Amino acid sequence: MIKILNVLTDSNIGGAGRLLVNYLHNFDRTRFDSAVVLPKDSRLIPAVRAEGYDVIETEYGRDESWDRRAVRELRRIIRDYQPDIVHTHSSLSARVAAWQCGVPARFYTRHCAFEPSKKLTSFPGKQINGLMNRVLSTDIVAVADAAKKNLTDTGVPANMITVIINGVEPLRETSPEENDALRERLGIGREDFVCGIVARLEDYKGHAYLLQSAKTVVEARPGTVFLIVGEGTERERLEKQAAELGIAGQVIFTGFCDDVAPYYGIMNLNLNCSWGTETSSLALSEGMSVGVPAVATTYGGNPYMITEGVNGLLVPEKDADAMADAILKIMNDPDLLKRLSDGARRLYREKFTARAMTEQLERMYEAAYARSGGRGKE
Repeated sequence: MIKILNVLTDSNIGGAGRLLVNYLHNFDRTRFDSAVVLPKDSRLIPAVRAEGYDVIETEYGRDESWDRRAVRELRRIIRDYQPDIVHTHSSLSARVAAWQCGVPARFYTRHCAFEPSKKLTSFPGKQINGLMNRVLSTDIVAVADAAKKNLTDTGVPANMITVIINGVEPLRETSPEENDALRERLGIGREDFVCGIVARLEDYKGHAYLLQSAKTVVEARPGTVFLIVGEGTERERLEKQAAELGIAGQVIFTGFCDDVAPYYGIMNLNLNCSWGTETSSLALSEGMSVGVPAVATTYGGNPYMITEGVNGLLVPEKDADAMADAILKIMNDPDLLKRLSDGARRLYREKFTARAMTEQLERMYEAAYARSGGRGKE
C-alpha cells in the first residue's frame, strides 16, 4: 500500500480542490492510502471526508503558498504520517517541509497558467527557479500544455513535467421538474435563453468583459439571462457594474454553491472569459458532461478544451464584442446549438473523464514509489 499525503492551502473550493476530490473518488484503494492536509475550517473538508478520507487541519499557510510558520507545522505532520509520497498543490511550504523530511517522492501539481514575470524568464531568476524546482520536487504534474509552458519558460526542465489533463465526474442529469423549479425560484422564464459562467469572481476570470458582452446580447435578444455562479473578491464591483450597464435584471449572482448540476441543467451556453489564468477548465468539462457547449476565450488551455465548431466557439480574450457575437451566433442558429451540444457530450467521453485522469496519476505514483524503493526515513 502506497501512502500519499496531499497538501492544499485553499480555504474555499476552487479548481485544485475539486480536482483533488475527483482523484480521491477514483483512486484504487487497494493500492493507495491517502490523507489530505487542509487549513482549519476549509470548505473543502466536508467533500474530502465524504469520500472517506482523513483530513489533517492546519493553523498556518491558509490561502498562501509560502508561510514560514507552516513549514514547521507540516514537518510535524509529515513525520507523524510517514508518507511514501507528498503531493503538493500550490504549497511551496509543503514542498520545503517534504524535502527537509527526506520524503523520497515529492509531487507538485501546477494548476494555473499565467504570463510569468520577466524576472522569472531571464537570468538569474530563471536559473534560480529551475534549481529550486529540481531540488524540491521529484515529479511535476501540469494540468495543461499551457501550464507546462509556464514551467519551462521559468527554468523547469521539460523532462520533469507530465501533462495530465483535468478530468471530472459527469454531472448528474437534472429532471425537467427540478429545472422548472430552479427557473421559478430565480425568476427565469421557461423560454428564456440562459448563459452561465461558473468561476471565482476574480479579475482574471474576465467577468467584467462578460457583463459588457451581456449588455450587447440583452439589447439584441431581451429574453436572455446571465447566471454568474461563484463567489470572490470582485462580487460587489461586478454587481455595481451590472447596475450601471442597466442589465441588473438579466444578471443573476448565485454566490457559492456546492451542487452546480442544477445550474448547468438550465444553461444553454457555458461561458469562460479568462484572460489571466486558465489551464484545463473543470467548469468547461462539467458543462460538456451534460451537453452544454461553450463560448470561451483563447487564453491558456481553453483551445485544447474547446474545438472550434465542434463543442463550442473560441474568441479573443478581453474582447467583449467578439464574445457577444459568438453568443448571438449560437442563439440565432438552433441547429448549430444542437451540433455543439452533441459534440460536447462526445468530447467529454473521449477526453475529459475523471477515471482516465486518475489512472495516469496512479501510474506516476507507482513509478515514483518503485524508484524510491519504498518509504524514506529522516
